[in-house]
Amino acid sequence: MMKLNTKTRSWTIHIDPEWVAWLVFNLPGEKVNKLTATAMAELDETLDELAADERIKAVAIRSEKQDSFIVGADINELLAIASVAEARTKSELGQRIFAKIAALEVPTVAVIHGACMGGGLELALACDYRLVSDHPKTSLAVPEVNLGILPGWGGTQRLPRLLALPVALKMMLAGKPMSGRAARRVGLADGAVTPAFLADQTRRFVDGVLTPAGVRRVRRRRRRAQRDLLSRLGRTPLGRRFILHRARKDVLNRTHGVYPAPLEIVDVVGRTLRRRLEPAHFAAEAEAFSRLAVTAISRNLVGLFLGSQRMKRRVKGGPDRPTIAAGVVGAGIMGGGIAWALARAGLRVRMKDINWPAVNQGTAAAAGMFKSLVDRRKMTKGAMNLAMHRITGTIDWRGFRPSDIVIEAVVENLKIKHQVLTEIETHVPPTTIIATNTSSLSLRALATPLQHPRRFVGLHFFNPVNRMQLVEVIAGKKTSRDTVLAAAELVRRMGKLPIVVGDCPGFLVNRILLPYLIESTWMFEEGVTTDRIDHALERFGMPMGPLRLVDEVGIDTGYKVAKELESAYGERMHVASVLGDVVDAGTLLGKKSGRGFYLYDNGTPRPNDDANALVSAARERDGVAPIEVTDADIVDRAVLIMVNEAARCLDEGVVDDPELLDMAMVMGTGFAPFRGGLLRYADERGIERVHDRLEELADRYGERFRPAGFLQKLAKRGRRFHAAR
Repeated sequence: MMKLNTKTRSWTIHIDPEWVAWLVFNLPGEKVNKLTATAMAELDETLDELAADERIKAVAIRSEKQDSFIVGADINELLAIASVAEARTKSELGQRIFAKIAALEVPTVAVIHGACMGGGLELALACDYRLVSDHPKTSLAVPEVNLGILPGWGGTQRLPRLLALPVALKMMLAGKPMSGRAARRVGLADGAVTPAFLADQTRRFVDGVLTPAGVRRVRRRRRRAQRDLLSRLGRTPLGRRFILHRARKDVLNRTHGVYPAPLEIVDVVGRTLRRRLEPAHFAAEAEAFSRLAVTAISRNLVGLFLGSQRMKRRVKGGPDRPTIAAGVVGAGIMGGGIAWALARAGLRVRMKDINWPAVNQGTAAAAGMFKSLVDRRKMTKGAMNLAMHRITGTIDWRGFRPSDIVIEAVVENLKIKHQVLTEIETHVPPTTIIATNTSSLSLRALATPLQHPRRFVGLHFFNPVNRMQLVEVIAGKKTSRDTVLAAAELVRRMGKLPIVVGDCPGFLVNRILLPYLIESTWMFEEGVTTDRIDHALERFGMPMGPLRLVDEVGIDTGYKVAKELESAYGERMHVASVLGDVVDAGTLLGKKSGRGFYLYDNGTPRPNDDANALVSAARERDGVAPIEVTDADIVDRAVLIMVNEAARCLDEGVVDDPELLDMAMVMGTGFAPFRGGLLRYADERGIERVHDRLEELADRYGERFRPAGFLQKLAKRGRRFHAAR
């Protein structure tokens, strides 16, 4: 095999005896391949060499990295873009280089094994054919929308011409990865190969497409992938208008119009989707990319992405021996979700409760989460059955001694948790970590009866476990560092993000979130309607209004946690009496009972007149006069009270980094990602303005709004929560 282009560091050409050129990408000094500016410049030169060699019959592009093709552009370079002109130049350069791949006069094949993301997929789209490995780590996506931009190297042009329009739009608007199997099913991949025989099977495919019969076979497979009604509809002008109109409507319903990138994607595709590719089409893509790349929204979303990467690396170290077996005590919905996450990570799980119906409920919860993966084609039925066989149930303590960790997930009651934790300690060896899944009770209080508190740690999973990525790892005063590291490593193994927080009632996320929910119920008691409160905060960027969120959590559950925090923090978390009235009514429990602040009997939530009657009675009893507020008042009362509590958490060392706090609030509560996080929002609004607005709110509504000491210091010194990015 001949080797050319040895001067290039990232790209190497190997030519086999049959004159098939293998273009191999191996970015030096990195675990994965990224399309850095240097790598793109080298690719530009390398493509010129390939185009000049008339002996070459085909080109196959592959990665030298293990389990990774190309993860996309260098995100740090995206963050460094300083102007619209610079962004346009970057987009046009990538388009020009990938156009060279498309212009090669021989068949080109992208051989995709592992992650193929963003610019990596755009490179593959410029090839004539795409082969994927059938390995679980192979995934394809154009996730640029999650960074506040759109595919800027030809993706908005080539993807809708290759795939059915609804499929292409879904890929670009959702930004979610697609497995290799799914890619072949929709026509994105032209074949699937076995990783162990990647080179041989690729060569066989190349030999095939060098013949007319092989080309016809590929074209037939692509046509079969687009036989459904929507695919055929997308090939007509009227059908395209319908699909694009529906996509735009869905985007607006989902984002309330606060994210410009998905709307730009729909607009660019709508203006440029013609049968023939033209330079003006790529120019429209570059123009839209250049506008988006320099927005504050894009910078905030990129900052969150980089923060999540740093978060994964933040807590280093782990146990000397791997965690292979776990116990879960408490087999409710939460316990079943934790068992699901452990079994999915490959652990053997022993789940206990006081009777078999309760154990069966937990098993059913885990099975439902696995079935959801199967339904979405993220898991095979065989893999689901294998995972479910790792979960066993019991109503006694048999089978718990081999556990490396036991997670308690019983009701949020200190006395009951004490009893359960004491029992766990007597039935497991001294090496077993004991964890509690608590949302509000402090570890100091929970650890009181334990003989060995060094191995006791908090693991606060958020509900639903299968959808929420964040897990708070709570270090008690006596918890050993090794215990914290082992717990955090287990969380990572489950595919979730651990954040280590200090011990206090509510920990970090709930301590900051509860004032937001409590303040919303105060506004409700003062006469502001449920839908007005919720709509104002949804327009701000929250995924769900606060009163809808209380219904989702369960009004009784939320009230119990709120009262716990009121006991701990006093007047600033005093719960509105109407919330107690709703709980006392007994039938208004939220979505789980079909009745709460909203009614859920016909699929579309609508305000509940019974809740409105209760608030009217509470106002009359408590002497609360209805008030007039603006939507800006609603947002500031709900959001700035969170900023104030977050400042206290930083000052007390509950978390030591504003970036971590922002990541926790985005991942744990869905706080508007485009705003970059709670404290980033405060910084961009201006700390002095936030301080002054809180003073104004304190004068109007009470001392709970009075600026925290740390916030006062920042405002006085003209500083921000975050250092300049």
